[in-house]
Amino acid sequence: MERRMIKEELAWNSPLAAFAPLAGCAHAHLLHAGEHAANSGWSILVAHPSRLLSVQAGRTLLDGDDVTATPFEALRALHRERSVLRKLCDVGAPFFTGLVGYVGYEMGAVLEPTAQGPVSPFALPDMNFAAYDAAVLFDNANERAFLCAHDEGAAEALKSSLVDARDPVKASAPQFDRLRSNFSAESYQAAVAEIVERIRDGEFFQANLSQRLEVRTKDPVSAVESFGSIVKQSDALFCALLQYREGTVISNSPERLFSISAIGDGRWRILAEPIKGTRPRGVDTQSDEAFASELLSDPKDRAENIMITDLTRNDLSRICCNGSVKEEEICALLPLARVYHLVSRVGGVLRDGLDPIDALTALFPCGSVTGAPKVQAMKAISEFEGVGRGPYCGAIGYIGDDGVAEFSVAIRTMIIENKGANTQIVCPVGGGVTLRSDPQAEYEETLVKAQTMLKILGFQEDARP
Repeated sequence: MERRMIKEELAWNSPLAAFAPLAGCAHAHLLHAGEHAANSGWSILVAHPSRLLSVQAGRTLLDGDDVTATPFEALRALHRERSVLRKLCDVGAPFFTGLVGYVGYEMGAVLEPTAQGPVSPFALPDMNFAAYDAAVLFDNANERAFLCAHDEGAAEALKSSLVDARDPVKASAPQFDRLRSNFSAESYQAAVAEIVERIRDGEFFQANLSQRLEVRTKDPVSAVESFGSIVKQSDALFCALLQYREGTVISNSPERLFSISAIGDGRWRILAEPIKGTRPRGVDTQSDEAFASELLSDPKDRAENIMITDLTRNDLSRICCNGSVKEEEICALLPLARVYHLVSRVGGVLRDGLDPIDALTALFPCGSVTGAPKVQAMKAISEFEGVGRGPYCGAIGYIGDDGVAEFSVAIRTMIIENKGANTQIVCPVGGGVTLRSDPQAEYEETLVKAQTMLKILGFQEDARP
């Protein structure tokens, strides 16, 4: 269905400042790269959706009504009814209107029922996408902002929401109670040791084990302010702030699950970038270079990354044209502010007739947060963690009305929910366990990954549950 597009250039304001009036507004979201990212690219601001698709407690709801379609088929139907042509609103951005939201980790059991595990511990839906007929797109490199829409009412509603654009007001710092985890250091390390033994017995090759770091406060918590503090020191490409009635999801993810872009003649390219392998950054040039060299040469980390890359390549082969799946980089060094990672890049060309939902169902959940083989690893995760993951280790992103898509892996997350008189903040962190894993090193790696989130909450870098 072709629609008349509305395009208007707006006075420049930073994405964080523009979003401030929407603080606390359900279904108002901001996708925005960390301000120290190598390529800050485009930021996407959406609010006031025209339709809502959610999955909760086994029910698939569209605009509040039950639908009989499976969750991913309902998502596909919603996407297909909105198809429009990119040429109608081309400002150079990767997105103009479409679906924005997330898929929680528990949706993996919808795709593979034998991997059924504990339910999500959060009030947030297991999956939530909203359809947006207008978006504000920020070209950060050139400091230009555009309103794109295919509905005049949606354009006016969104534009009027931004008239009070301002920097978020600094609130007093909340006083949190002690840092808790569902694992002690000893029990986490014991779980790692048992996973290693089960790998040795041939049950699986790798499993990703995570712990839930949790704090509570009776003081007000500004999710927008917390997100602003994170992105101002972040160099991750896939930061996200998703606001819902039930709570807020903040992600500081460096990992792309996949992107889909047009390559002409009705063909679509898909790119996946699994991350595995971590080292902290050094305190000086010498130690920093030593950590980078150690990560690049470590056989355990390289084996872990290659194993997940193989899994990703196999997932892509289910949806890509024969012979099109290529490994573009293997175990490349990804430097971030606080850690180094190893990243591999695998691309392909989607088979005719397939769409972003096919890509999502083929790749979800990401092998880097499960392990391999994926189903056996998911079963082990359920057993050892004993609690659902919710949005953590799911996917966050968009499906454009023109067919493009991009999803990140929902790691480095902060999930904020009201619990009676308290506000609860959960920051889950984990890592991949292989045959060569050292239990203490695996535990320490999770704390390294949590440092940015914990610092934002006012904890010292050596904070431990």
